[in-house]
Amino acid sequence: MSLSDDDVLVLIRNKEMTARVSYTIQKSLRRLNVLRNHMTVLTRVCTSLANQSHGPCITVTPSVGMVDEKVNIDVRGLDAKQIVTVVADVEENGMQFESRCVYQADGNGEINNFSNESIDGSFKGIEPMGLFWSLTCLSSPKKSARLVKKNVCTPMNFNIKVYPDNQNKVTLTQEPLTETRVQRLYQKPGVRRIQLTGRFKGAIFIPEGEGPFPGLIDMFGGLVSLIETRAALLASHGYATLALSYLHGEGLPDMLYDADFNYIKEAYEWFIEQDYIDKNRLGAVGLCFGGFMSLALASVLPQIRAVVNINGITITPEENTIMCNSADWLDKEKVFNTEEGVVITDVYDCDNPWPVPAWQHGAKILVIVGEDDKQVHPKWHTFYYESCPSQFKANIKVHRYPGAGHMIEPPYAPHTRAVTPGRKRMRTINFVPEKFHDEDMMAGGWPDTHAHAQEDAWMKVLNFLEENVRSVSQ
Repeated sequence: MSLSDDDVLVLIRNKEMTARVSYTIQKSLRRLNVLRNHMTVLTRVCTSLANQSHGPCITVTPSVGMVDEKVNIDVRGLDAKQIVTVVADVEENGMQFESRCVYQADGNGEINNFSNESIDGSFKGIEPMGLFWSLTCLSSPKKSARLVKKNVCTPMNFNIKVYPDNQNKVTLTQEPLTETRVQRLYQKPGVRRIQLTGRFKGAIFIPEGEGPFPGLIDMFGGLVSLIETRAALLASHGYATLALSYLHGEGLPDMLYDADFNYIKEAYEWFIEQDYIDKNRLGAVGLCFGGFMSLALASVLPQIRAVVNINGITITPEENTIMCNSADWLDKEKVFNTEEGVVITDVYDCDNPWPVPAWQHGAKILVIVGEDDKQVHPKWHTFYYESCPSQFKANIKVHRYPGAGHMIEPPYAPHTRAVTPGRKRMRTINFVPEKFHDEDMMAGGWPDTHAHAQEDAWMKVLNFLEENVRSVSQ
């Protein structure tokens, strides 16, 4: 089909118009790109001017988060290379805890806890969570006060303030340059806490959502009645958790070696019968004597699939004996005192030690070892692994942490090299001579290495429980 002259003229005009439109669009896009670049520069200038006009500003994210979650701390609006002191404080159980670190701002007047190193203070170097794990008590009459959250249903409220210059060892009297408030939670919103009021003492933490849930029992050592922090945190990670008190409570014994294993066993059996517990996904977690009790439970209860033993003793003096009727086999003469406190690592030495056979029903075992533990000698964890029958050895994982002490807790909890139990509680440790009842009890460890161990160990605990409790086949 041939085109008329008019048709050809229309096509030519359309092509010219299309070319003009295309050129106009391209020109507009170039102008927009230039404008965008100007806006970016303008935004930076405005931000800089705002910082200069409004002064320093500190931002912590998340401002509300879990205690095992890292936070990002940004300080902006400082002078280039300015020296400042960042101070964190929190009040718990009527005691004031504080930490300090000294930073030098970069050329833009900014500081970040992940990239700037502390040059002085409670810790040195690049330690993103150092302000939390280096907290020490300022107000307690006790020599070695420990920061323990008693009411885990409420947040820990931290104040974080920035002061000019290096004020590491100075009484703070001036106003801070900037400050903010941070909340740290052990119990995630939605987790339920049930107080036990009957024969069994303690509390149960149930995760948010529909059950049934994997079930854990969680126990601490012989110097405390009940600590709920780890149980609340485990529930926040999806495990229904029984925080059990087995000493120092109403109707419970006080002396360590009067602890009733049958009571613990019956409490666990009652717990796993609750409707919200998945009976195919069960485990036990314990620190110190609670670790020993967790191993003991797995040795008699085939339902337990996994055990976490954190610096807990692993032996008894007789074969097939879970608990001894007395502490006579423990040698008091091997307890000694130092300038820092009482050391009990050698008290468990005996002629014929027997490992607690937690492996005999197929349970997987995770052992967390602080190599500077001053209460349970690390050699017993070596003995435990070497004593395990060959067919079960693959079920045991041992993780050792040089420079870490006895109380390896969830991450960023402040390190305590020694604790002050007081005479009343110290006398309940059967094998500690009376002459030491007014002394501190050594735990061991050094702040930075212990903090790093807690962070790594907690991830290993969560991964171990995920693999061997939560994700097991039905």
